[in-house]
Formats: sequence, structure tokens, C-alpha cells
Amino acid sequence: MKWILAGKNDAAIASLELLVERGDEVLVVGVHGDDGRDGWQRSLRKAATRLGVRFEQPRRIHAPDVLERLAGFGARALISIQYDQILRAPLFEALDRPCLNLHFSLLPRHRGVSPIAWAILSGDREAGVTLHHMVEAIDAGDLIAQQRVPIGPEDTAREIYDATSQAAAELFRSSHPFSDSLLATRLPQDPAAASYHRAGEFDFSQRTVDWSRPAGELQRWLRAMIFPPHQHPEIRCAGRVLAVTRVGGELAAAAPAPPGSVVEVSPRGARVACAGGTLWIAGLADPERTEHDPKALAASLRVGERLG
Repeated sequence: MKWILAGKNDAAIASLELLVERGDEVLVVGVHGDDGRDGWQRSLRKAATRLGVRFEQPRRIHAPDVLERLAGFGARALISIQYDQILRAPLFEALDRPCLNLHFSLLPRHRGVSPIAWAILSGDREAGVTLHHMVEAIDAGDLIAQQRVPIGPEDTAREIYDATSQAAAELFRSSHPFSDSLLATRLPQDPAAASYHRAGEFDFSQRTVDWSRPAGELQRWLRAMIFPPHQHPEIRCAGRVLAVTRVGGELAAAAPAPPGSVVEVSPRGARVACAGGTLWIAGLADPERTEHDPKALAASLRVGERLG
């Protein structure tokens, strides 16, 4: 069979490797910023070269010449896995084939960008991945299948992202070869249960911890922000800027101390006052002194110390 695979990162590469392993022919469409070098995730462009499959990297996927080449390939379906351009009706009409997307949330919740951060911030107990038909509206097409990933009380965005990437590859594997009966599956999304997040709505550049936020909300925000190597929440302590690497899941009652005050220290870290409660900072990193153990650095804070 022939497939168009559009996307980036490890889940897309695992899916490409499966298609090649099973003898299918693939046209890979990569994101424009993929320079062929592996980083914290592997390069789809590099993987396509290694596997000897056709690779395109259009700046505008809806350009007429690109649409003509994609349509001429004769794919059974197009499958998007974290592709960074919004796919629209001109592409769907040119291909006249099923166009599917693997979205990293349990649709209809968390359509749009940063779905894992939003799932944690919203207090969801589960994240996951959804295979769905694409339509003009973003992430709004009929559902085909889902795979769920539990969210624990201390799980960070990076940890849930890694688990969701693995779930996406597993869902792709279990769906192949995308039989007629599977493609005929169309479970309409419930608009009343839908949520949508635009780029910039979660401001990842604002990393300084605001201790005046309610304890539960702040604990979720901290976990949603922990995503190495991209970002960590930051605190200021004794003239140093420290990165929060781990937050405890246990919240405690409010302490008679101003927000940001360290009220308890133990081998598990430091308990810090915030609005309406306290939370545990269980891991800290000093970018200038990387030899520190994160838990030990958190436990080295002093009772009464004020964190900014």
C-alpha cells in the first residue's frame, strides 16, 4: 500500500519504520524546520533518508504544485502526526482520500496546541491520543480510535508527553493497515464537551513561580511547565535562579507564613507556602552547578527562607 505520512518527532518515526517494515511505500512530508539532525527527539528527515523513502519538505503544503505531487502519489490515506501546518480543504479535495490525524489528547477535550500541558493544568486524570478524520475545523473531525494514558499526581508534562508518544505509536501499529471497516468508523465529537486552545494561550515564556496562586492550581501549573529541554519553572533564592524539576503530589493546609516562605525541610524536599495551602518542591536544579542532585538541592533550602 501507499501512504503519505506528514509529521515530525519520535511517534512519526516509529510509524514510518512500521510502514517500511511491512513493505508499504511511503511519501514523507516533513516540517520545514527539520534539518536532518537528531535532537531531544529524532529527525524524521534523517529517518526517511536512512530508510530510503521519498521525502518532501514544502514551505506551503497547500501550494498548487505540492498538491499536484501529493495527489499524484496515489496514497491510500494521508496520516498526520504532529505536522505543524494546518491542513485544509484544498488538500483534502486534491487527495480525495482519507486524511487522518493522530492528536495528542482525548478528543474532544484539548483541541489545538499544547494539549498535554492543558490536560495537567485542568486536573485531568487521563491524557492520550486520538486517531480521527480531519475536517476544516481544527481537531474536530469524527473519531476512529483512542488510547489512554493515566496522569499521576506528580507526573510532569515531559513524562506524559513521552508516554503519549509511545501510545501514539502503539495506536498506529494496532490500526495498520487502516482497513475499510476501520476508516468507516466515524464517532462524532460532542461539541458540548470540546475545549480548544490557541497558540500563546499557555504562556511558556512566563516561568517565574507566582506563590500567590492557589496551592492546587500552582502545583498543576508547575508540573505542566516541567518539560526539559524546553523549559522549567523558575524560583529565585539567595540571588540564584533555580529550576523546579519535581513537585510533590501532596498538598497541605495553609501555613502561617507569607506565600513563597519555606515552612518545612526534609529529605523529600521543601514545603513552601502559597495561597490557601502548601506544596512540596521535591527537585531543584542550578544551571550554573549541574553536579547537584535535584532532591538534595531542594532539601538544602532553609525554613523561613523566602522564594521569589
